[in-house]
This record gives sequence, C-alpha cells and structure tokens, in this order.
Amino acid sequence: MRVRFLGVGLVVAIWLAGAAAPISAQSAKEFTAFTATVAEGANIWLPSTIAVKNGDQIKLTLRNVSKAEHGFSIDELGIKELIPPGETKEVTLKPTAAGALRYYCQLHKGHVGGQLLVQ
Repeated sequence: MRVRFLGVGLVVAIWLAGAAAPISAQSAKEFTAFTATVAEGANIWLPSTIAVKNGDQIKLTLRNVSKAEHGFSIDELGIKELIPPGETKEVTLKPTAAGALRYYCQLHKGHVGGQLLVQ
C-alpha cells in the first residue's frame, strides 16, 4: 500500500511540475506587406495599416512584386531594409511603446507607405 501511495504521489508531483511550465512559447504575430503599383505608376506598400499590441513579437514578410528595388523603413524601430524586385524578406520586431509608427520606402519619396499601429 505504501509503495502505491508513493507511486501516485510521484505521478501527481510530475503532473503539477508540468502544469506550472509553459506548454509552448508565444508565437509571433505574422503579417505580409507588399509593394503594389497603382494608377499613373505610383508605388504603395499594402496594407496601409497593420495593428498590433504593444510588446507583441511581430514577423513581417516583405514582398516586392514590382520591377524595381524598394526599401522598407520604420525609423523608431531602427528598421531599414532593401528588397530587390521579385524577392521577399522577413523582419522580426517587438514594439515597446504604443503609437503610430510610419513605414515607408526610403529609396523613393513618392512611394506611399503606411503605419504600424501599436495599441
């Protein structure tokens, strides 16, 4: 009887220890932004707004579907990427303050950017 009690106690202790540990790490929120050419040859980044929560781990997939190299910058987060035509890059970031962070193409003044809205 005493051995059975110890065995059950050991199983309960292992189960409780496992319940206290996280089952899996929090995964990153994933978004895709891509270049697009609109009327009269103007280039834009779409979507124009990406909303996230402060402190979230964010994975951005940047797709350049145009025929020219484009940039992707968020000054407040120190992000400045170059994406060759037809290529894709991934950027991981973690905002640490709420606000609207502008993203844009640092190579072309006329390229319409967007905003990373951190709540």
